[in-house]
Amino acid sequence: MFFRIPALLFLAALFSQAAPKKTVVTARGENQDLIVTFTVYTTPEDVKELLGSDLEGHYMVADVKVEPKYGKDIVIAHDDFVLRDMENVEKSTPFEPSQIAGRAALIIVRNENGTGNQPARPTFGIGGMGGGSGSGSGSNGPTNVKAKMQNADEPKDTALEKLLTDKMLPEKKTDQPTTGLLYFALEKVKVKNLQLDYGGKENRIMLRFKDKEK
Repeated sequence: MFFRIPALLFLAALFSQAAPKKTVVTARGENQDLIVTFTVYTTPEDVKELLGSDLEGHYMVADVKVEPKYGKDIVIAHDDFVLRDMENVEKSTPFEPSQIAGRAALIIVRNENGTGNQPARPTFGIGGMGGGSGSGSGSNGPTNVKAKMQNADEPKDTALEKLLTDKMLPEKKTDQPTTGLLYFALEKVKVKNLQLDYGGKENRIMLRFKDKEK
């Protein structure tokens, strides 16, 4: 009997420590007008399983469901979604398929500490839809991000651009539940540091994510 109790405690601790980390995570939130369910595919492997392409490892993909309440008309706009890396103070709004795989594909360079030309871990703090640039500051010093257009005569990947376009969350006014994908230029972010902000100053929804199975 005396030997069984320590053994059981050891096994319980072992199973607790071995709880797998989740890399596809879901959070749900709501305001007075709508409900948002947001599932993030955080690793290149997750993205490839979802799309058949890992998007060169530079993007996280979110499967989004927006549900209007009480038959209200709502306006779905991509720029209302901001995905943040709270550890490195970086963020991304959704990128258009043409910015990922088309003629307008962006070449993104990220340098830390503002020195040198060697790219560091290429997570991004830039606005997707406008193709702008920005900066953040994290525990390793300031992060400088630059984006420039590639001058391509032909699309980077026509089939991929079409796939991303077909699956993207539509922008529209609706009173019906709507689903689709959004593409964020963030990578190698710990799930516990991810935060989604939806909407403006009023009726804002903020979601955080858990990286372990219960």
